[in-house]
Amino acid sequence: MEVDYTITSLIDSVKRRCSVPTAQSLFQNTDFAKLLSEEMQSIIVPIIMSEQEDYFIHYKDMTIDGTTKEFRIPDRAIGGKLKDVGFYNSAGDTLNLRPRLSIDDYGNSRGNFVSELTGYYLRDNKIVFKPAPNNTGETLRVYYYRRPSNLVQLSESGKITAIDGQTVTIDTVQSTWSTANTFDLIRGRGMFQSLGDDLAAAVPSSSSLTFTETLPTDLAVGDYVALAGKSPIAQIPYEAHHLLAQLGAIKVNEALGDMQGMQMAQSKYDVLVNAMIRSINNRVDGSPRKVTNRSGVFTAHGKYF
Repeated sequence: MEVDYTITSLIDSVKRRCSVPTAQSLFQNTDFAKLLSEEMQSIIVPIIMSEQEDYFIHYKDMTIDGTTKEFRIPDRAIGGKLKDVGFYNSAGDTLNLRPRLSIDDYGNSRGNFVSELTGYYLRDNKIVFKPAPNNTGETLRVYYYRRPSNLVQLSESGKITAIDGQTVTIDTVQSTWSTANTFDLIRGRGMFQSLGDDLAAAVPSSSSLTFTETLPTDLAVGDYVALAGKSPIAQIPYEAHHLLAQLGAIKVNEALGDMQGMQMAQSKYDVLVNAMIRSINNRVDGSPRKVTNRSGVFTAHGKYF
């Protein structure tokens, strides 16, 4: 039997963990989805990020036109946090990473180090080059930590049943969807990562959408379509789903005034969080990660000058 990774299974797990009475009216399924989204974003995601095992990494390519100096950090970057920035050459499939500098290095009394090192600095939510990069045939590739989408019910998404070119057939197209919306494509298994964000599509019928962009090659039957920023599956490792359900149980017990149940749920959470961390850290056991000092004096001299 296929494993159910969706919000439906997650909510059922919360209810089992805190024995929610069937007659209660405090929490509807939409309330559970909102509560679990908040717990995921505020607690689960920071825990996973703290392990520094490169979960959530996505990239976005931005056009280099020779005049643009400032590039906005992707809206879905967790805390506006970047992994790396570089110039990508598609012809040679090469990435020339650039050094992050400080705003103090621009207009320094000893010279404009931002220009001399062809690096960048961050100003609020922008990546700033001085002067504008003019690398012909290259794009600015920004690696960032993508924020998992907020949870919605299965009834607010569609499961892909067929793919034909840029048209996907899903079990149900929501009546509220229109060409004014943009959509995300969510993998239905594995790490549940986004396969496409903010994609435009025509909504010609009750069972299909035709996207304006070429669909990712790894999109498959069983994946999901949802409005941009939404997902029917928690986009965190499956091992963290149980921890998320336990957090939900703590909040429900608190809302119901069951202090004893809340304390018991908290004790169970303390056990689960340590187990989850052991499951997700050191992602490659057989090959310890090599640490390279890319920002050292000698490395920087050879790479950036």
